[in-house]
Amino acid sequence: MKLSDKLKELRNQHGLSQEELARRAGLSLRTIQRVELDETEPRGDTLIRITGVFNLKPNDLIVETIERDKYFLPVLNLSALSFIFFPLLGIVVPLIIWVLKREKSTEADGKRLLNFQMTWCIALVAVYGLLIAQKMFHIGSFGPPETVLIMLIALYVINFLLIIINIFLAAGNRNLFYQPAIPFLKAKP
Repeated sequence: MKLSDKLKELRNQHGLSQEELARRAGLSLRTIQRVELDETEPRGDTLIRITGVFNLKPNDLIVETIERDKYFLPVLNLSALSFIFFPLLGIVVPLIIWVLKREKSTEADGKRLLNFQMTWCIALVAVYGLLIAQKMFHIGSFGPPETVLIMLIALYVINFLLIIINIFLAAGNRNLFYQPAIPFLKAKP
């Protein structure tokens, strides 16, 4: 929803005319009309005055106007499957795609996927480390090497399945499931 539409909706919900909103905000009628006709976007003091009338913060009125590409999120999630070849690729490839095509998505979409992939990469490296430590240094009693290998394969399969599920969720424009994920990168509120 555009900011102009959001403002019209708020004004109508509160039963205000454009003139009344302009009077309460201390702005000209023409300013309110231009905002609602999407001829201009309120910034700074104008935005603060308008949101003050509705007891909102400026960020509450500002709406993401990103025109999302319906294929971007499925492709971004599909790129995470590159972890199959090398675990670090599951982070690097989606990061490159997200940075290059950032305007096709929100910041949170990319960061959530990257947090998810970083968490899985750390888990895979930890299991690899256990396997190497057990074989090379005879450290720890993790059971036979086959047990650690089975854990490694299980992590690959689970990560693969979660990525496939997210590809279908993204294609259906539904909420994505990025769990478990340690929040290394935090999206701006």
